[in-house]
Amino acid sequence: MASSTHICSVCDLRNITKQSITWCTECDEGLCFECQEHHSLSKGTRKHNTISITEYQKLPSGTLQLTQKCDKHYEKYTIYCKKHECPCCSSCIVENHSDCQDLAKLAEIVKNIRLSNVLYEIENSCAELVDDIKKIQHSVQYSLKTLSGEKLKILEEIKQTRITINKHLDKIQEDTLKTIQETEEKEHKNISEILALLKEKENEIFECQRNMEKVKENATDLQTFLSIKQLEKEVSKKEHFLRSLIESGTFKESNLSYQVNTAILKIIADIESFGKVHIKTKPFDVVLTRKKDKQAQSMVPRELSRSIKNINLKLQNIIITMGGKTWGCCMLPDGRTAFTDCDCVRVFNTDGSKDFEVATPTSACDIAYISVDNTLAVTSGSSGIKCITIIDIQNKKIKDKIDVDSYYYGIAVKGTTFICSTSRKGIRLVYPYNNSISYLVRQEIPRFCYVAIFGYKMYHTNNRSNSVTCYDLQGTCRVQWLFKNESVLKIPSGISVDNDGNVYVIGNSSKNVVVISANGQEYKEILNARDGLQDATGLHYNRNTNQLLVANHKQKAMIFTLI
Repeated sequence: MASSTHICSVCDLRNITKQSITWCTECDEGLCFECQEHHSLSKGTRKHNTISITEYQKLPSGTLQLTQKCDKHYEKYTIYCKKHECPCCSSCIVENHSDCQDLAKLAEIVKNIRLSNVLYEIENSCAELVDDIKKIQHSVQYSLKTLSGEKLKILEEIKQTRITINKHLDKIQEDTLKTIQETEEKEHKNISEILALLKEKENEIFECQRNMEKVKENATDLQTFLSIKQLEKEVSKKEHFLRSLIESGTFKESNLSYQVNTAILKIIADIESFGKVHIKTKPFDVVLTRKKDKQAQSMVPRELSRSIKNINLKLQNIIITMGGKTWGCCMLPDGRTAFTDCDCVRVFNTDGSKDFEVATPTSACDIAYISVDNTLAVTSGSSGIKCITIIDIQNKKIKDKIDVDSYYYGIAVKGTTFICSTSRKGIRLVYPYNNSISYLVRQEIPRFCYVAIFGYKMYHTNNRSNSVTCYDLQGTCRVQWLFKNESVLKIPSGISVDNDGNVYVIGNSSKNVVVISANGQEYKEILNARDGLQDATGLHYNRNTNQLLVANHKQKAMIFTLI
């Protein structure tokens, strides 16, 4: 490969500097206008493949570093050995591949390499890896969100523990203070009664003393004699009474004391924290996208899309949806089916019996399955409350509600991202875990349009223009093809895609289901009114089981199997 791609290699050999405009992939050289003209006319190079320098410089650096010549013999690769899966020059064949039987011209192998199994598998693997990364990102983001929630829960638990402890301490403090008060009052009453009794006896003795004085001053000797005997008896009686009180222990010194409960003191000594804080870790419950069993891939082209001429359907099951306004439907990985109806979502078992029903806070329009967390996303359509409702399938209840600013109708899920068709607001991307929204297609779109996603392709129905548009999402979103044939498809509604990129669309007014080839060039009507379609709107293709679910607007849905 020339050291500088923008200089003409032929002119450079002649010490002339000219700007190259073309790159020959076989000569591995850049060519100016004059040399390119000679190159295209020369017998030896006229059949060489050339590309513009601008296109060549867009190639990845790894591709630019590849050489078309053998590293060992410096000869051009001409043969491909299928046994060893490697390109060979003529010398390689002689030296290392003389016994190999499965040899082919390299030119024949690379002729349709863009349709090879290997390239197809690599593209699928890249798409699957992106989905896996999205799943892991979701799990990590959920873990981060859960961590914050658990912190708040722990803080609240500590707060409640503190409140409980405070209440208990307040109660035992109140009880203790009440006990102290009652004990003191009781003892105070006893002491007061003793003091009253002593006061009474004191007054009686004072009365004896006064009487004694009066006798000494005014009584006759006889009266004095007789009074002394009487007073002596009274004094002796009071002395005996006082002594009996002392001996009986009535007079005691009272001291109010308090002994602390040692268990309370242990709280200070033994309890140093409310509890231990630690992180428990466990592997994320992330199931990576199941890869198909890798068989040895040969560099042999194949058609990516199954020919739609060979697509035929057989009715497998009929489900009575009990619906009056079914706008959307989907199949779950375990074979169950889910349908929207007015303001609820119904999930049915594989035998057609109803599993459960969840009322939605708004009208229920379209529905899609989220494999990351086993939930359903439901749009609100023309409801006054604009939102996307998330339903937990396992717990059979609403998990979350994402508010939006427009009327959302069709919805598809890619990893953890929602692709939504909105009235007048175009096609939007909704990131539910940070509630952010971005535009994918900015154009006015009518109501009740649907969307599907497959790999890096997005498909959208427009019931006003009676068209189906395929967008390429790699880089900037751009239209890859547009299908419009009003003699075949009118008022396109539900849309889904199979494993080969074929697109299945319901024609609500044309009363049929049309399959469009992956390149948008061919079509085939595979169902019509004779197959039971009556005002059908919802459609979902199960890529795991190759089954097609079609839902009428009222009462009935049908599951078809590809044959």
